[in-house]
Amino acid sequence: MLLMAGCASSGSRSIASSKISESEKAISVAKEINASTNIPVDLRNAENKLIQANSAFKTEEYAKAARLAEKATIDADYARIQTNAEKSKNDADQMRLNLVDLRRDLERISR
Repeated sequence: MLLMAGCASSGSRSIASSKISESEKAISVAKEINASTNIPVDLRNAENKLIQANSAFKTEEYAKAARLAEKATIDADYARIQTNAEKSKNDADQMRLNLVDLRRDLERISR
């Protein structure tokens, strides 16, 4: 019975460790694209949940650690997606402005 509990605990520990690694990577990717500048609240939430996940892991609360790490990954992914969406919107706005300028230039040239 104790052997089975030890295996289950080891499996939970491994899963939690894996989830924490995933969230660390997701946060790192979000930081690389400057999500901390564009979407700071969501990235900060992800970092706080990762801190909590690491604390839970240290106290051998592996299920809680895995759950918090998953939430941290979701928050980091959301920040990354929102940052990319904002950048795309800004790029589209800039393209619209460039088109307006080009149209003005064409009208002026054709006169």
